[in-house]
Amino acid sequence: MSASEFSLLRGGPLFQISRSIGLAREGRPVAAKIALALMVIVLVPVVVATALSGTLLGGVEVPLIHDYLFGARFLIAMPLLVLAAPNADQRIWRAVHHMRALVLPADRDRFEHSLDRLRGWRDSVWPELVLFALVVASCFIALPIGLHDKVTDWRGDGQGMSAAAQWVAWVGSPVFRFLVGLWLWRMALWVALLFRFSRMDLALHGAHPDGRGGLSFLSNAQSGFAALVVVGGVLLAGSCIFELQHLGVTLKSLRFLMAGYIVLGVIVLLAPLLLLTPRLLALKQSCLLAYGALGTDCAEEFEQKWLGRARGGAAPILEAGDSSALCDLTGVYSTVSTMSVVPFRRDVVMLAVLAGALPLLPVLLVTMPINELLKKLLSVLM
Repeated sequence: MSASEFSLLRGGPLFQISRSIGLAREGRPVAAKIALALMVIVLVPVVVATALSGTLLGGVEVPLIHDYLFGARFLIAMPLLVLAAPNADQRIWRAVHHMRALVLPADRDRFEHSLDRLRGWRDSVWPELVLFALVVASCFIALPIGLHDKVTDWRGDGQGMSAAAQWVAWVGSPVFRFLVGLWLWRMALWVALLFRFSRMDLALHGAHPDGRGGLSFLSNAQSGFAALVVVGGVLLAGSCIFELQHLGVTLKSLRFLMAGYIVLGVIVLLAPLLLLTPRLLALKQSCLLAYGALGTDCAEEFEQKWLGRARGGAAPILEAGDSSALCDLTGVYSTVSTMSVVPFRRDVVMLAVLAGALPLLPVLLVTMPINELLKKLLSVLM
C-alpha cells in the first residue's frame, strides 16, 4: 500500500504482530485464512467436547447442532467480520483520495495533519489494550450458564458449565467481542475524519451531477461498515429462531423487535454522513441565491432582445440573448433546486435496509413455508 492510500485497518499492535510473523504481507490475501483459523480455534474444541459429552446431536433439549445463536455467531458473524474488513478498508482509502482532492489549498495542511493524527490513534497500543481489557472483564460478567431456565442445553445443567461452554466463554466469545470492538473503533476513527473534513474549506458545487454537491462518493465508503449491521441481524435472527422453536414465542410478538432493528441499522450506518448536511444545506442556499440572480439577468436580456422590454440594469452575460445559454442555466438551476442535503444516495439507503432485513429472512422461513412466503411477497409487490 502506497503512502497516499490511507488505511484504517492496516495499523495497530495486532496488525504489527501479524506483519512481524509474516501473516500480513503487502498484496497477500489473508482474510480467508484468518477467518478459517479462528473458526478452527473456536469451533473444533467445542464440537469435540460436546461429542464426548453426548450433547452434539442430542442428549438435551438443545444440543449444539440446534443452538442457532451459537451457529449464527461463530459460523456466520465471526468469519464475516474478518472477510469484510479488506473491502471496507479499500472503500475508505479510495474515499480519502477524493476527500483530499476536494480540500482547498488553504486547508490542505490541516487535512494531512488530521490524517496523521488518525494514523497515530490507529497505531497506538492503548485502544486495543483497553479493548482487550474490556473483553477479559466481560468474561467474568457474562458467563453463560445456560440458554434459558426452561430448557436444557449443551452448555450445562444449571449447576455448572460444561467443558465446551467454558471454552466458548473464555475463548470464543472474547474473540468475537474483540473483533466487533475493532470494527467499532475503526468506525469511530472514520467518523472523526468526517467531522474534521466537514469543517474544512471544500471545493463543493451545487450544480454537481451527483445531486449532492460532489459528496455522494462518501456513501460508498460508509457502506463498507454495513457488515456490522449484517452481523447484528445474524445474531438477532439466531436468537429469534431459538425463541420460536424452544420457548414458544410467536412471530407476531417479535415483529416490532425485528422492524426496530432494521430502522436502527439504517440510522447507525448512515447517521455519520449527516455531519456533512450543514455544509450541503449552506451550499444549496448560496447556489440558489447566486443562480437566481444570474437567472434574473439572463431573463432580462433575453426578454429585451426578443420582446423588446426595457432592461433593468442586468449584466450583459448572454451574447445577443442566446436562448441556448438560457436553457443551460435553467437546467443548472433545476439541478441545484433538487439537490439533496444528505450525501447518501437512495441505493445506499436500500443497501442499509437490506443489510438489516436479509439476515432476518430465516426467521420468516422457520414460521411459514417458502411458497407461502413467496406468495405474500408477490402480493405486496404486485
